[in-house]
Amino acid sequence: MRRPRALVSTIEPVDGGVPAMTTAVTRMLEELDIEPVFAWYAPWSTHPRLSVPLHAVPSGRRPGRIERRVYGDHEGHGLGAWLPELEFTHYLPRRAWRELVAGCDLHLSVTGNPLCATPFARLGIPFLAWVATPWEEDRVNRVRGFSRPRRLLDRMLNGPVLQRLERQVLRAPRGRILALSGYTARALEALAHRPMDGVMRMPVNPAVFRPAPERLVPWRVGFAGRYGDPRKHITLLLEAVARLVAAGHPVELVLAGEQDVARLRGPLVAMGLAERVRCLPCLGPAALAEVLQTLDVFVIPSHQEGLCIAALEAMACGVPVVSTRCGGPEDYVIDGRTGQLVASDPAAMAAAIAAISADRDLRERLSAGALTWVREQASPQAARRTFRAHLEAIAPAARIPSLREA
Repeated sequence: MRRPRALVSTIEPVDGGVPAMTTAVTRMLEELDIEPVFAWYAPWSTHPRLSVPLHAVPSGRRPGRIERRVYGDHEGHGLGAWLPELEFTHYLPRRAWRELVAGCDLHLSVTGNPLCATPFARLGIPFLAWVATPWEEDRVNRVRGFSRPRRLLDRMLNGPVLQRLERQVLRAPRGRILALSGYTARALEALAHRPMDGVMRMPVNPAVFRPAPERLVPWRVGFAGRYGDPRKHITLLLEAVARLVAAGHPVELVLAGEQDVARLRGPLVAMGLAERVRCLPCLGPAALAEVLQTLDVFVIPSHQEGLCIAALEAMACGVPVVSTRCGGPEDYVIDGRTGQLVASDPAAMAAAIAAISADRDLRERLSAGALTWVREQASPQAARRTFRAHLEAIAPAARIPSLREA
C-alpha cells in the first residue's frame, strides 16, 4: 500500500520565513508517514521559459514546469503560467495543477499570504492553509517599486482580482485557515468576515535554539531577516545604534539574512558605523543559533511582520526582544516580561536597548520570561497537536490511517 501523499502549495524554495514554515510542515508530515509533494509558481523573472507572456502567445508555446527534489529529497514542481504579467494567473488551477491535485490525498498551502491556496479553493476541494499575513500587507512595499505602467495595471486589474481571490480562499466552505500569529488571524478575519480556524505559531527546535550563557556578548544586538526588504525598516535600527554609539555605549550590531552582505556598506560608512556593524548572509539553523546566543538583545525595527520567526528563535536562546508595534511580534514581545515594544522612532528604540543592556538583572528577568513564553507557546509539541487536529478535519479517514493512529 502506498504512502498517502500531501500536495503542499507554497512559494519557490529559497531563503526566508515561508521556506522555514514549509520545512516545519514537511517534518510534521513525515512524522505522520505522509509523503509531501511540493508545487509553486516558478517566477517569470527567474524562469522566463516556463511561462507564456502576452507577446509569446502567438508562438503556440505552452506553460512548462521544472521538477526537482526539495525539502529533504521530496518531489517538487515549479509551474509556469499563462500571461504572467497578470499576477493573478500565477494562482489559477490550470491543467498541471489539476493533475497534481488529483494525484494527492491531502491538499495544503504554506504561504506568506492566502493566495497559494487558490487552486484548492477554486476546485472546491478540502484544504488546510497556514498563512503568515494578508495579501496586501505582503506586497505593499514591493508595489511601490513597480514602474508607472505596472502600477496602473496593478491598480486597475491585478489588485482587484487578487483581492477577490483572497476572499474566496478565506471564505472557502471546505477550507481551513491557520494563522501564523494572533495579529494575522485578526487581519484575515477582518477580510473574511468570519473567524479563522486557529493560530499555529512557528515551532522552535529546542535542540538547536537553546541558551548558551557563556557565549553572551554584552551590548551586542542583532536582527535576522531579509534586511534589504523595505518592510524590515533596517534604517531605523541603524539610526538607533548610531545614537547609542554617540552616547558612548559599547554597542555592536550583527545582521544576518541578506545574500548581498555589502548591501549596507555605503550607509554604514556614511553613518560612521562600519566598525560597529557586521553583516552576514542567510545562515542555516545551527549557524544562526550560534549568532543568536551571543546577543544581548534581538531588535525588530520592521514596519510590518506576520511573526518574525528569528525573534522566536532568539527568545529560545534566552534573548529578550525590543520591537516596534508591527503586527506579529506584539503576540510575544510583552513589556517587562519578554522584552519591550517601542514606537517606530530611533530615540525610543535606542533607549529600550540601553535600558536592557545596562541593567543585567532586568536582562536576566526578560531572558527567563522569553524562554518560558517560547516553551509554552511555540514548542514543536504544540504545533504538532494543532496541525494534526486540523489535518484530520480535512483528511479522508479511510485513506490516511496514520492520522487516526497518531
